[in-house]
Amino acid sequence: MRFLIIGLIILVAYLVIRKKFNLFGFAAGGSKDLKSGFQLIEASSAVIQANLKKTISNVIMGVILILITVLLFVKIKIILFLLPIAFFLIGYLFLFNNHFSKVKSQQVWYNAKTDEVFIEQLKGENYSFNLFKDIEAVQKIESIQTTRGLLYGYYRIKLKNNILEIPYLVAENKPVNNLFFDTITQNFKIDVQKRIFPII
Repeated sequence: MRFLIIGLIILVAYLVIRKKFNLFGFAAGGSKDLKSGFQLIEASSAVIQANLKKTISNVIMGVILILITVLLFVKIKIILFLLPIAFFLIGYLFLFNNHFSKVKSQQVWYNAKTDEVFIEQLKGENYSFNLFKDIEAVQKIESIQTTRGLLYGYYRIKLKNNILEIPYLVAENKPVNNLFFDTITQNFKIDVQKRIFPII
């Protein structure tokens, strides 16, 4: 029974991610230069797959903890303390889906010479801004801790007329995106906020 539950969770995760990859396509690696002078700030497939593997690993651990709790609850009542931990680990699957959806819903283009940034969105209007003239505040919203090598979070950049949110999945694409994120971290005071689930 336990292996059936674990198998079903892995199958659902695989189907959800495969569907998203097929619908939108995904770069195998490296940045693109589809717009003259602009670099596409994107997450690589390697980063996505690595985070997915860690997420699935945490989910499996959560399922195992639930099974242990169910099997031992009759004999050891105190084992119930494992349930919140189990649900926390399983919640990473939904968090991954949330951040991956954000990655696929927008494209961030950066021109290092002019410091102009252009945002393309699947839903909503496209817009542009200047990295040094239009940013009012920068925040990093992230998980309260790194769990088994996994840390979810995102940059929240407040502009004059918009708010840009970029998942860590994009920032982790190194060294391709280093210049963009280094420019932000070196020139702006970043307010770091911790949340149990940093949902975008």
